[in-house]
Amino acid sequence: MESILNGVPANIYHSLIKHNPDPIFILDRNGFVIEINRAVESIFGYRPEDVIGKRCELANGQIYDFSGFSSYEITTHNKNGQTLHLQVKTLPMFEDNVLVNILFIVKDLTSLVQNRIDLQKMSENLRSIYETSADAMDIIDLNGNVIQVNKAFEEMYGWKAEEIIGKPMPTIPEERLQQVHKERQQVANNGSIKNLEVNCLKKDGTLIPVNISISPLRDEHGKVIAFSAISRDISERKEWERALNKSKNKYKSLLNALPEPSYVQSGGIIKYINQAAVKLLGYSHPSEVLGRHVLELSHPESHSIIKRMIRQLANEENIPAQTIELKMVRADHSVFTAEITFIGIEFEDNLSVHVLFKDITEKKRIEEALIRSEEKYRLIAENMTDLLTIVDDQRNIKYASPSTSSILGYMPEHYEGNRAFGKAHPDDLPMIERKMNELFQTKGTNEMEFRYRHKTLEWIWLEAKGTYFIDEENGKGFLLYVSRVIEEKKRMREKLKQMAFHDELTGLPNRRLFQEKLKQVLLDSKTNHLKFALLYLDIDKFKWVNDHLGHATGDELLKQFAVRVSGILSDQAVLARQGGDEFLLLLPDIIDEDDVKATADRIVKNLQSEWNIAGHHFTTTSSVGAAMYPQDGTTIDELLTFADRALYNSKKNGRNSYMLYSDSLE
Repeated sequence: MESILNGVPANIYHSLIKHNPDPIFILDRNGFVIEINRAVESIFGYRPEDVIGKRCELANGQIYDFSGFSSYEITTHNKNGQTLHLQVKTLPMFEDNVLVNILFIVKDLTSLVQNRIDLQKMSENLRSIYETSADAMDIIDLNGNVIQVNKAFEEMYGWKAEEIIGKPMPTIPEERLQQVHKERQQVANNGSIKNLEVNCLKKDGTLIPVNISISPLRDEHGKVIAFSAISRDISERKEWERALNKSKNKYKSLLNALPEPSYVQSGGIIKYINQAAVKLLGYSHPSEVLGRHVLELSHPESHSIIKRMIRQLANEENIPAQTIELKMVRADHSVFTAEITFIGIEFEDNLSVHVLFKDITEKKRIEEALIRSEEKYRLIAENMTDLLTIVDDQRNIKYASPSTSSILGYMPEHYEGNRAFGKAHPDDLPMIERKMNELFQTKGTNEMEFRYRHKTLEWIWLEAKGTYFIDEENGKGFLLYVSRVIEEKKRMREKLKQMAFHDELTGLPNRRLFQEKLKQVLLDSKTNHLKFALLYLDIDKFKWVNDHLGHATGDELLKQFAVRVSGILSDQAVLARQGGDEFLLLLPDIIDEDDVKATADRIVKNLQSEWNIAGHHFTTTSSVGAAMYPQDGTTIDELLTFADRALYNSKKNGRNSYMLYSDSLE
């Protein structure tokens, strides 16, 4: 050792080499190891006796030339077979211009290389989520020119990325350009704008209402270099709001049926609250909340915002829908962060505010954590409650996101490695299999709605968007599904469908639904040469009931009349309320007039029984008129006209009877 370190005390160099944190090998001129330090054993797992006297061989037996200074990176393995990523520097040592030894210094880069790999995978995952998000995402520069948009943006607005990249954002209506400039300045100065509701342009020139959140993108020095936006089409929600505001008589029942917590306040006083809101606030009954001031349910930090909303209601007739975040207080005095949507309505003939809210405490915690990390993580915030699933080419689940535990009740491990959609409803499986096969064939995207088994709630409705990808490592295709619960959407669809096609009082089909069924029966009868009958019914002396016993009794009579007549009809017959005390009855696939007369006779006789409504005992009868296809008429208008004429003649002949149109001509 002294010959190597001529002129310097050997003990100093021994100490420097021995305690150096990087592995050091000392080789002779032929490449054989003559000494190592402690770090070699720590990193490689080799003891001195394992390597001294042996040629220095690394990276699967490759022998390096150490005759001159060099620096390079290699991948090799330690004694236990673990992969190591290393930076190697070889330093030749000369004496009288003759190479005598080589100093071999190794830097362990394994953690750094692994971090690079992890960051690359993370970037790819973020890109996949960005491209498969159900929400439209875009990035624009400081001048408002488009830098990037995702597929959901293309589908929602109609423009392809290549049509608008490098050009001003085309979705902004001309009348909003100045306001948009102010909003971008606000984002650059204050950080972000969340849940802004505006109208945006589609490629076809139509306007759609959207909810949009805008955030700044910064460089490594914190300078704002671009803006990112996430927008969601809220046309369906707006339609629901319009439907709700259209009929105040239906509003309370719809409000209480909403799964989302909500209440109505006027002048700051709570006038109505649904069960979901009572539960979230920690109370047992609506009476504990009704009549209280909204400030009692909110944290003092939020009082100024609430007072401003109350003043706005007092000064303005129409309050546009607004969404903000407030802190609310439960019955046990615990505080939670809520996302609140205000909608100006007329409730019980007073200007009021319908307030919908939900607990976003956990979402806020995640958002705050994301803000402390890289800015691009914000793009994931809107998807945190979605289910992310990767399905391989064998139709097995390769990855399930942690959100499965909160949404479906099972941990991700319960699904991973098992058949995709194995817990879907049996009736929906054929459609799901067909949609999966379609994705692997078309290599595109599609959407589907289906029922899926929850651990405790049995079946819940999910909406899933699937996208085809190629695994760059093995070249195999896989599917990425982004799913979300749509129970509320399904319930509202069914409620609106029921309201659109059924009479609100009796629950019978209304004129619109009856016309559709009548058109179908007419078409079938013409095609297959069948007969059917159309009957017109009304309640004799119904006006007397309303005038002497009250409209409430009249309404109940209509409901019981519908039940009593429906109970004596066949499954194929269709009874509908035309309006007032008039009803229509469709009898498809009859043989002759005797079938019609038998049904009409049963109706008239059945209605002879006494009614007992709200303590009133009385008797009413019914008059019936009927027209038959094809002998009386071949069009809907003819049959309705002739059945009405037969009803008129039946009443003219003394009521409490039936008459066919053909008989009325005699």
